[in-house]
Amino acid sequence: MSENHPGLVERTFDTGEVRLNYAEGPAHGPPLVLLHGLGRRWQVFLPVIPALSLRWQIFAPDLRGHGKSSRVARGYQGTQYSEDIARLIRERVSAPAVLFGHSLGGMLAMWVATHHPELVRALILGDNMIVVRQLHNPMYTALFSGLRDLARKGGAVEQIADGIGRMVLPAPGGDGSVRIRELPGNDEAYLLSWAKCVQQADPDTYDMTLDGSSLDGWDGETVLRGITCPTLLLQATHELGGLMSDGDVALATRLLPHHTHVKFRNLGHALFIQQPEPVLRAVTNFLEAL
Repeated sequence: MSENHPGLVERTFDTGEVRLNYAEGPAHGPPLVLLHGLGRRWQVFLPVIPALSLRWQIFAPDLRGHGKSSRVARGYQGTQYSEDIARLIRERVSAPAVLFGHSLGGMLAMWVATHHPELVRALILGDNMIVVRQLHNPMYTALFSGLRDLARKGGAVEQIADGIGRMVLPAPGGDGSVRIRELPGNDEAYLLSWAKCVQQADPDTYDMTLDGSSLDGWDGETVLRGITCPTLLLQATHELGGLMSDGDVALATRLLPHHTHVKFRNLGHALFIQQPEPVLRAVTNFLEAL
């Protein structure tokens, strides 16, 4: 995966507390802000950026403590991430923007839409939790602990990729355990691009997720009640590690005034990072209908 895409320029925005690195695309249309998940960086959206940037202007930040953005010791609460994004949109993006968040990024997008509705035109939520069940999911507890340890240890990208590949996780279906490199889609190229993300992530981002402090005070139902814009829910398959539960979808369907829901029968939590085509179809249909 290349580090960049022709037409994207990386810029820096100082929020007053952190320096955010973000990629900005050519002004081919209204603004579309892409928000990556925990321990990732803006480049995970490269599989979908070329298609999306034909009709939209892409803004893709690295969250604080991720990628080339600056770090703040133990400064990774959901509200802190979200306020960074709200400031970026207010000062660098011609609001209101469409927010497309994956995993943690989806939760942050929801928060911004509730607390700064004037900044958000529509939401695309990529397999994020809505009602937070303390991270009791054994697979993710093992995954984030392992990634934190690799981020702490540091080293060459190849070493980190090898470490990710060797990690043993409880199988998502609950039977036995599996090495990460044995899971579908986790080939050498994918592990290397993931390792670059881990190499640039602050270990505290994982720690605060594992101990629950990152999402302290999050109340999914209250956040949902504050969202008035059109929302697309992209749900991965639970047996493949999907995090958006059927309960999350039922609650969102009840509380959101304008929503569309797409459930992918054979896609895991990584969604577009590993299989861009089906996700792009759903996202493009939603965007065209706005």
